[in-house]
Formats: sequence, C-alpha cells, structure tokens
Amino acid sequence: MIMHETFFMSMESISEGLMGMLSSGDNLSAISKTVGGDSNAIKSALGMGIPAIMGSMANSASKPGGLDMLKGLMSKADAANPTGDIGAMLSGGGSAGGSDMISSLMGSQLAPIQNAIAKKTGLPASVIGQVLAMVAPMILGKVSKMFTSQKMDDKGLSAFLGDQSKMAMQSSPDMADIMKQITEGAGEKTGFLAKLKALFK
Repeated sequence: MIMHETFFMSMESISEGLMGMLSSGDNLSAISKTVGGDSNAIKSALGMGIPAIMGSMANSASKPGGLDMLKGLMSKADAANPTGDIGAMLSGGGSAGGSDMISSLMGSQLAPIQNAIAKKTGLPASVIGQVLAMVAPMILGKVSKMFTSQKMDDKGLSAFLGDQSKMAMQSSPDMADIMKQITEGAGEKTGFLAKLKALFK
C-alpha cells in the first residue's frame, strides 16, 4: 500500500514527541543517572541527538540497500524491547545493541556528530555516545510500529523518514548547523544529507 506524502506531512513529529517524553521529569533524571551527566546538558544532547538519528535514517533510506538495512535494525529494536518498555531502556536494560545500531546508522559520520554535540553541550563524547545508543532503539522501534501499522511499502517508508527528518532538523537549529558543516566537509552530493544541505542555503 502506497502512503502519500501529504499523509506524512500531517503526522506528528516523532522527534518532538520523543523529546517531550524524555527531556523532563523522571525520564530525564533516569537518563542523566544512567550516563552520568548534568540534566540540562543531557536535555541539550537529546535535542540534537534525536534529529541527528532521524537525519541519518533518512540518509540511509535514500541509498542503495539502505532500506533493507533499516528494516533489519527495526526488527532488532523490536526484538530487544518488544513491549516498548521505556523504563527498561532508560536504565540501560532495554537498549542492548544500541551502540551497534547507531554505528550502522551513522557510519563514518558518527564520530564528527558525536564530537560536535559534545562540544555544544560540554559533555564528554563518550557520554554523547551513550545517549545516542540509548535513544536509537526507541526511534527505530517507533518507526517500526508506524511502518507496520500504516502498512507502508518501501517508497512510503522512505518518504516518511524524509518528512520526519525535515521536521526534526527544523526543531533543532544547532543540529541543522552541525549537519550542514558535516555535509560540506564530506562533500556529500547525493542522498538525503545533500537535500538537507540545499535546504540550509
């Protein structure tokens, strides 16, 4: 079943929804305790890290073999936490494989993104890595549920990720600036990151 682009544009932003859930109250305290970082800095890291993951997913979807890789990661996220237990993920118990997932998603861009967020927040790059590894399975799980419930085909999934990533970047000027610098430094001329670069002009 082909899902039309207008459907995706009207949907709630996964990035904003997840950010709202994780960046306040007990959830934020739990993340800070698990990774060992100041709550305000962790909140800032989440605000940049979540859009970075969404952008990386859209970038992967635009490349040959990328959708198959993403669907494999989505299945792993579902298997690691089939009930979607956020509490388990925040304690580190439900995010098994998160580091491998984020490495697969970001590839060679992981280190520069991680270091750029660390510089912006004042947190160690290792802590940023833990935050990214913690939220990656959550995002993949949410996308997986949408993919299944809306009966998307590959074209629909790609369009969905593109729209979600645009919304995520618009919600985080800091991350948009980081991604712009990375795409310029990498000379990226194809794929979703190149499209993002065009949006920043």
